[in-house]
Amino acid sequence: MKLSALDPGGAFALLGPGFTGGGAGDGGFVLLRALQASPVDHPRTRLVFAPYAEGEDPPQAFEAEVERFGSLELDVTPAEATPRLEERGFAQAIHAIHARIADGDVYQVNLTQRCALGTHAPQALLARLCARGVPRFLAWVRLPDGTEVMSASPECFFRLDGRRLQVEPMKGTAPVDGRAALEASGKDRAELAMITDLMRNDLTPLCAPGSVQVIHPRRLLQLPYAVQTVSEVEGRLREGVGLDGVLRGLHPGGSVTGAPKRAAMALIDALETTPRGPYCGALVFREGARATASLLIRTAFRQDAGWVYGVGGGVTWRSTVEGEWRELETKLEVLR
Repeated sequence: MKLSALDPGGAFALLGPGFTGGGAGDGGFVLLRALQASPVDHPRTRLVFAPYAEGEDPPQAFEAEVERFGSLELDVTPAEATPRLEERGFAQAIHAIHARIADGDVYQVNLTQRCALGTHAPQALLARLCARGVPRFLAWVRLPDGTEVMSASPECFFRLDGRRLQVEPMKGTAPVDGRAALEASGKDRAELAMITDLMRNDLTPLCAPGSVQVIHPRRLLQLPYAVQTVSEVEGRLREGVGLDGVLRGLHPGGSVTGAPKRAAMALIDALETTPRGPYCGALVFREGARATASLLIRTAFRQDAGWVYGVGGGVTWRSTVEGEWRELETKLEVLR
């Protein structure tokens, strides 16, 4: 399918290969048309969208017509996106998190920022996000209420296959040539371990006793613009727990909050100057007994003045202002 011809009008969702079980180069795109509201656990529900915090907006679920295609031809000139971050207040926020860690209130906080991208046509912005390769969880979503989201997320929030539930939290980032340094970094290893433990705790009430296991404590994921580390935790769902229960139990994802989750979220609310909205939320594609959710990082959403892009990272005791700023710049490379 040609990108230039792709704008079905109305409400729809274009989802990349990660949602259908493929890798970034394996094809397997899905287009969901004619979205109609339905309950999360309804057997015909195909798409679920949840913004970062339920207090902002509740999750929305939709039935849809499903169309599949193997490839996406990027025949549109990529947008000239020039994201610029605001340094004002960043150092003070890092110091405030360090103070709360010293007090024992939190031990990691995911601090994020927003930057304006301009009023690009969505096809041009999507072409920019795909310029270095199709992201694993590429998504272009336009909901009936007008919410429009464009995501280049590399992170799997969760996979549900029958009763098997798996999460893949992602923490730790380095430039493309920084693989060895990331692998050896004690700070980044600890950052991932904290969130892996948090996700294991989040899975425990949802899963059968004794079934929650850390399958991979740490592995490297190579992206075209960065290298990151992920872990894998899985368990077997308790009887009677469905997709709605999974989403309520895990959302928002630990890798975009910090730990302990509620204390980190309260500090995020105090430090971040604008609501996250769709950014750091969750997007779920469901088919039968299978459901795959991405965390909406590397994500832009449309406002009246144009597209707004979010970027962030986990702040721990060993974080430095300079190091966290470099990490933000590395993550912005997806747009450059």
